[in-house]
Amino acid sequence: MFNVLICDDDIYTVRVLKKVIEENEEINEIFLASNGEEAVELVKNNDIHLAFMDVDMPIMDGLEASKIMLSINEDLKIVFITAYRDYACDSYEVKAVDYILKPIDFSRVKSNMERIIALTTEAKQENTLISNDLLIIKEKQGYNLINMSEINYIEKEHNQLVVNVMDKKYYTNVTLSEMEKKLTSNFLRTHKSYIVNLKNIQRIEPYGDTSFIIYFKNTHELSNALITKEKMKLLQL
Repeated sequence: MFNVLICDDDIYTVRVLKKVIEENEEINEIFLASNGEEAVELVKNNDIHLAFMDVDMPIMDGLEASKIMLSINEDLKIVFITAYRDYACDSYEVKAVDYILKPIDFSRVKSNMERIIALTTEAKQENTLISNDLLIIKEKQGYNLINMSEINYIEKEHNQLVVNVMDKKYYTNVTLSEMEKKLTSNFLRTHKSYIVNLKNIQRIEPYGDTSFIIYFKNTHELSNALITKEKMKLLQL
């Protein structure tokens, strides 16, 4: 099931958009905001999959809000809705799924939702757990079945994730947030670019002023991950 955010200071637009979105059976909950600040707070406190964002709004505009929202939830899909064509180039700076001009073409709203739901469902099916401790990663020539207990850490590298299993590496196109949902409770998001298997840690040493470096059992010394001071405090409790 999918949660959708509508952010627009025009009450009529919000009402009609809500009615159109509610027609899709896959939609679970619809959140409403009248400015960017409200939208950011909703994304902080809820699991939102898709946001329809007006660009020109009071307090905080849609572009600024969307950048903050994506820093909170990198999996969030954004569709911009505005009366001003000049904002189109700016919207693609935040990798918007689409840019819809007012008056709104509601068939386009429906097609956007259907496309995003289909793509997200497919990604979940291709990168899914088949048991409590087994992970499947799809490759061009087939599938890799990985025992989670053997994973040391998962690292974000450019637009891919690298799953480090002892001294082997596996690559996947899912995001860290998507991967985090698939892993067991032994794993912790220690840094914006790392998820770590806590059971395989050998030692932790200071690394600069804001981080620590993590070394793992039975692996090369250069195969390591980072943990922030804030997350380190959680481990010390």
